[in-house]
Amino acid sequence: MSKLQQEVGILNQGDVLRAWIAESEKALVAIAPENVRALLTHVARAHRLLDELRASGADMRAEEARLQSVEERLIKQAKPIVAAAGGERAFVALRRAIAPDLQAPWWALEEVVAAHRRRRLKQFAAGLAIIAAIGVVGFLLRDVLFPPNPVGDALFAAQAALVEGDVARAFQAIERGLEAAPSNPTLLVWKGALLERQNDPANAAAFESARAILGERDFLIERAQVYLMLGEHDQVIADMTRLIAAEPDAAEAYLTRATAYETVNQLGRAIQDLEAAAEIAQRTGNDTLFATARVRLGVLMQSAGAIAPTATP
Repeated sequence: MSKLQQEVGILNQGDVLRAWIAESEKALVAIAPENVRALLTHVARAHRLLDELRASGADMRAEEARLQSVEERLIKQAKPIVAAAGGERAFVALRRAIAPDLQAPWWALEEVVAAHRRRRLKQFAAGLAIIAAIGVVGFLLRDVLFPPNPVGDALFAAQAALVEGDVARAFQAIERGLEAAPSNPTLLVWKGALLERQNDPANAAAFESARAILGERDFLIERAQVYLMLGEHDQVIADMTRLIAAEPDAAEAYLTRATAYETVNQLGRAIQDLEAAAEIAQRTGNDTLFATARVRLGVLMQSAGAIAPTATP
């Protein structure tokens, strides 16, 4: 057993809970589109695990206080979190995908944003003298109060179409997004992947446009994320293997390939990749990625029967 496996072996459920809370706290410091999914995932998992531990009789008062603080910060930062997810509709789809049964004010942040917006509108309306003025000002400020989000709308519509198995409608949604944001690399990657699924050779041009904007490394990782959503796990593994061969210290590639391996139930290979990602992240000083890989590794090894979970945190 390697040194890292020995370290993970001492993880118990209390350690996992504290790690998820710590990851949530870090993500709240700098909310961005690339970390909003991880933020929501960590908070939802921490919430469920805390309930389980309290039900078992464990004393989790310190962890409960930390998680309550995280939940309060989620409500206070609802607007940037929802915006980072791509807008209210995209946020709802994301949180339902992560934890469809979770019901809490700090989880339904789109309702918090809507409530804030309604309150602002009421305050605004109260300051106007006549109804006609309210209508005029509301019309003039419509783009400020409800700014368009063509990229988020396109991604939401495309993913909704794919849930129904309608690839053509998903492609049309991406095309509408590209009309408004023709150089958005995420939309270009989506276009290439959807064209590829339809065996359309034009996919190569879309991929090349995205590659020119992102660079080879970021392009492959971005495309892998899209492939994961499309269920193209073999392609994810192939792309990340190629990236690792070119850049052996690409910790993100190991982490992404581990997700694909885990999805196709190759748990041994997923564990190896998570271990490699954690070792590289620790060596290069990437504390966030190290913590993420280490927690995922501990949970996966428990699921695979590699370690026995402890009775108390």
